[in-house]
Amino acid sequence: MANDIEESGVPAYVLFALGLLGNGLALGVICWNRENHQWRSFYIFFVGLAVSDFLNQMVMFPVTALRYASDFDYEISPQICQLMSFFYAFTQISSGIIIAGITTDQYLFLMIGQSLDTMQGNRRIYILFLCVIWIVSALVSSLHLFIGTSQVFYPGSWCFVDVTDGGIGNITSALFYSLTGIAVLIYTVSLNVCIVYKSYRNPEHRCHLVDANRITGFYDFHVNMFLAVSVTVYVICWGPFLIDVLLRSVKVVSGNPGRWELWLVRLIDIKSNINPFLYVLLRKEYLRNVFLCCKSCCIGNIQIPTSCEETDRLVGVTEM
Repeated sequence: MANDIEESGVPAYVLFALGLLGNGLALGVICWNRENHQWRSFYIFFVGLAVSDFLNQMVMFPVTALRYASDFDYEISPQICQLMSFFYAFTQISSGIIIAGITTDQYLFLMIGQSLDTMQGNRRIYILFLCVIWIVSALVSSLHLFIGTSQVFYPGSWCFVDVTDGGIGNITSALFYSLTGIAVLIYTVSLNVCIVYKSYRNPEHRCHLVDANRITGFYDFHVNMFLAVSVTVYVICWGPFLIDVLLRSVKVVSGNPGRWELWLVRLIDIKSNINPFLYVLLRKEYLRNVFLCCKSCCIGNIQIPTSCEETDRLVGVTEM
């Protein structure tokens, strides 16, 4: 019964507000600094990541808010449930593959020793690749619409593939989704480990993974910290949900998804809200620019440096 459900809508409202704020600010910062991007392909991918996260919020939140606001009297219709289950799977898979694309671009850059996105016409290749990611994600996410079913889960505020049904269509859809996500996650983690290892052995590689407005030179360890933190958040926030879906699809875990799955879903939403802060807003390149802007208001106009050596000099001056 709806009246027996005791769940607060505050987490959903807070996550929605943080998602709008974070993605909006990140996109604004990217547009503001578009002329200074050394690693332009990263920002093409991040725009795609923000679009995927916005889609999830725009589709899921109105229905979720209506469910909570009605004191759980509002029931999601089968048509809306299908739409929600598709977009929820789509945004997760597309976000995961986009992050894998960012990692692949990093690795290739380190291997060939030059920036791929500075080659003539290469920006179009990245945009095309982003479109391919969305198409592949849509195919993976829509499988259950043809051979399986969608199901409303506790507390009646979100929908996904019906992992409680033993039909071959639902089992296949859940397996395909979870195995695809796990494969993408393992690939991304493995490649990140390789990048950290290579940049640790040759610290000059780290300078290739920052913007034109560099911070403290070639040997700044913050690049490796960024990679380690981003992949850790990636695994912690998405991995548990993928494992839960996999275990349910092979019937290792039975019963209807409840409060535990609700928090796994919220964990994925947290990942979507952290992404703009982790990948853009709290990167040291941008924090340094904010510091320089504030400093210029106090002691006069400071030109933002464009080389590692000049930034080293500025850091020394400002810390004296």
